[in-house]
Amino acid sequence: MKKILYVGQIGIEGSASCTHVQNRARFFTNIGYNVYGLSECPKNKNDKVNNTDFIKYIYMKPFPGKGKIRGVCWVADQFLGFHTYNAIIKAVKDILPDIIILYELNSIVVEERIRRYCERYNIRLIIEVTEWMEVENRKEIATRGIVWQKDIQKRYIDKKCGNIIAISEFLYEHYRNQGCNVIRLPALVYDFADKDQVFRDRDVVKLHQIRLVFAGTTDFKDYLEPILKAIRKMNDAEIKIIFDVVGPSPDAIESMLECSSPTQYGINCYGRLSHENTLSIVRKADFSVLMRENKRYAKAGVSTKFVEAMSLAVPSICTAVGGTDAFVSDGVDGFLIKDNSVYEILDKLELIVNMDSSEILQMKLNALNKAKHVFSEDQYFEVTKLFLKGKEFDGQE
Repeated sequence: MKKILYVGQIGIEGSASCTHVQNRARFFTNIGYNVYGLSECPKNKNDKVNNTDFIKYIYMKPFPGKGKIRGVCWVADQFLGFHTYNAIIKAVKDILPDIIILYELNSIVVEERIRRYCERYNIRLIIEVTEWMEVENRKEIATRGIVWQKDIQKRYIDKKCGNIIAISEFLYEHYRNQGCNVIRLPALVYDFADKDQVFRDRDVVKLHQIRLVFAGTTDFKDYLEPILKAIRKMNDAEIKIIFDVVGPSPDAIESMLECSSPTQYGINCYGRLSHENTLSIVRKADFSVLMRENKRYAKAGVSTKFVEAMSLAVPSICTAVGGTDAFVSDGVDGFLIKDNSVYEILDKLELIVNMDSSEILQMKLNALNKAKHVFSEDQYFEVTKLFLKGKEFDGQE
């Protein structure tokens, strides 16, 4: 079998990038490839991921030094890339891959050197792109520099490789307009809810209560403060909505809510949980929440947690910004809001709490059916198989 070497920050247990690449590896295995993943070594060795039937992990040597010295070495490598480049070349010589996929690699230097190496040794190089952050979103000098560098990649460097896997329509159009050989491949899912077992959570004694869930991070992407304040207003006299929040720290939620006891307003803060425990909470929800600002990062990305929720028959309430929300049909398999104002969110929540239980159940089933159609491998199998073999596309998939 031919081999693929996936390179990126993909080997940290429970991370969205790890989940994403594991599903990609399963897809590529089904197409007929053996997949290897090359990742930085996490600070905590317990966060290393075990090999699966679809991907075998290789970890780079840890960056030298400890504490601040290690941090300086890491930052330097995100730009100059000596450590990462040497690790890639070693893995290439050990594995002899037919294809290398660079997954959101930071260093322009590494990308350029690997591109030239692949040209020299006739290895197919593919760039997978799943985000496009704004530079101004970052305050720290180092991370601001890294985001600026990735901005330059997407504007000028990636097109030199020319072979692109884009996760969203926004990124697909961007690279197509640059003349790249690009396919659009959204996040894929393999664990779908059983249609016959979709029901509203019986743990909620009062079925007129609505259960919402957020699972993710509030660092530069997801925007929780307006919906927290809207729920506080709605639940002031009576708990109509239960909101389970996974990921952000309880302190962060208390600060946004301006309240030391979120539970009195039906808001449960779980902090960071394992992927398995997170999904166990998501399964109980009536709706998931994805609030994002109308900026490029939101248009370019597709939330892994959104995709997983939809596959579990949990429709989403999304801000309409032209990104992940493009997968939602308003009022059919989820809800869209125009902006993140507290009052618009309140209006939408008022509509939801007055829905019949049967209407919510039908919406959950609609979300599941949409997920099975959009996020399963079936409709992408043939085009991806041809793309990996080297077929050139003219912009049409």
